[in-house]
Amino acid sequence: MKVFRAALAILVAFIVHTVIGRYFRGLGGSIDLFTVVAATFGLVHGRVAGIAVGTTAGLIQDAFSGGLFGFNGIAKTTVGYLSGIVGRLIIVRGVWARALFFVAATLVDLAILVAVAQLAEQSRVLGEGLTPIYVCVSNAVAGILLVRAVEPRKAKRSR
Repeated sequence: MKVFRAALAILVAFIVHTVIGRYFRGLGGSIDLFTVVAATFGLVHGRVAGIAVGTTAGLIQDAFSGGLFGFNGIAKTTVGYLSGIVGRLIIVRGVWARALFFVAATLVDLAILVAVAQLAEQSRVLGEGLTPIYVCVSNAVAGILLVRAVEPRKAKRSR
């Protein structure tokens, strides 16, 4: 069930990313659902799930972005792994704690992308102006919603 949910989340992220990129040019760079999916599965299911989902999501994003292959893969893998560590060491409950978690995950992703771009001598990675802030906010909102959808539910006991 966990694998099915992960595959479905990556597929939805890909479809939404493609539709937003094609039909809403201005919004294409203001959300990164692949980062949200990697961070969510790392937080909810642990490091191994975070690594697996992050690697898959990042490589799919790389395959269809036209840039260097592995560029997003390494960033999403790292975000998934670190999210798994945070999920095991810190209790991330509540809307504000989760929002802060997804903002931090997005900033880690952006920092890795900028660092790899500098090493590979690539031009601009980040958007112009306030785009990183928009990405942080939209990823936080999407992450809160995705955690609610993916998080295991506790069964009610009948007496």
